[in-house]
Amino acid sequence: MNQNKKLEDEIKFKELLKDPIRLFGWIFPYFFIILLLLGIYYVGNLSNLSLNEQPVGAPDSINIKKEIPVKKGGAMPAVDLGLVKNPTPDFIAKGKELFNTNCKSCHGDNGMGDGPAAAMLNPKPRNFHAVDGWTNGRNVDQMYKTLQEGIPKNGMAAYEYMPKLDRFEVISYIRTFAQFPPVGDDQLINLDMNYQVSQSATVPSTIPVTLAQAKLEEENSVQNMQFLRFQKIVNTAQGSRGVDVLKNYSINLKKVFTSFLRLGVNQNFDNYVSVVTANPMNTGFKPAVVQLSKEDWKILYDYLKSSTM
Repeated sequence: MNQNKKLEDEIKFKELLKDPIRLFGWIFPYFFIILLLLGIYYVGNLSNLSLNEQPVGAPDSINIKKEIPVKKGGAMPAVDLGLVKNPTPDFIAKGKELFNTNCKSCHGDNGMGDGPAAAMLNPKPRNFHAVDGWTNGRNVDQMYKTLQEGIPKNGMAAYEYMPKLDRFEVISYIRTFAQFPPVGDDQLINLDMNYQVSQSATVPSTIPVTLAQAKLEEENSVQNMQFLRFQKIVNTAQGSRGVDVLKNYSINLKKVFTSFLRLGVNQNFDNYVSVVTANPMNTGFKPAVVQLSKEDWKILYDYLKSSTM
């Protein structure tokens, strides 16, 4: 009787509230089951939960292409270092025009680093009035180095495409903003030693990457059509000593065709034979082609020339 009374008292919830710690015995099984279910779910979905996903629409830096502007090449004249040391008013005036076109948007009208684009840049553009903090220095040769190579970590672009004389004109104008170190002969010697500014140079022409790709695709398309024509001529030719030599000694007809367009059309017979015998497989021929007589070489050369024109 007393045992039944004890059990009856233990299941009276009102009595349990008077001693809250006794509730743990009732809650623990449910708490354990919940934790167990959460653990099973986590283990079952571990790969999905730990997967790092790239946000939709985020640009892939591999596919970002820096476009190259169209630029006509030509001779870049030598620089009169006497003008660099003692610039004329016209020299400085030309520098101002170039500064306004290329530099003012970042460095501001008066070179204080407060141009319209400066608000978006970190670090801020160079304040030419400040004496301290110059990455490469304030001497003429050091300023030229900055224009030639840029300072990528500071967001300063390189102006290597700008003619040498134009760069010195810009530098001469910038030097009117504040008191700069005088131009010494040692600076001019350093400039000429590192950048050959007193020597003329030839600058190649450039075109945008997309235009270059389009031209290559167009050329490849034309060349493929020419090769198909050449292949048809070779496959249908009969009773020709030239085609017999070609078929017997070639291992890659397309390589023979492309190498001949690159070498044979623009070079004379002897040069073509010399190039092919030096590296037969690279030009589409079997190594045994070096054993051809001069007569057979002439027959082969004339056949290729007539079939690729």
